[in-house]
Amino acid sequence: MSSIPTTIELSSTIDRMESVYRRQDEARALFDVYEKLCQRFEQDLADERDLLLSKAAALMMIKYSVEQTGSHPSRG
Repeated sequence: MSSIPTTIELSSTIDRMESVYRRQDEARALFDVYEKLCQRFEQDLADERDLLLSKAAALMMIKYSVEQTGSHPSRG
């Protein structure tokens, strides 16, 4: 049975993934959209956990896209 990640763990994962994908040319266009989405998430979501989970989901989309191009850097 897996445990539910804490907000600290979620923040750490988000920070790590942002760092990886911010540097990827293949992720650049999606990362620009991700940053706009984050602004929207921050406006619309009052709960910190909801905000973090939304950011993580958007980053997973970027991760998937980069993996499909065959240039996946390292596990995010």
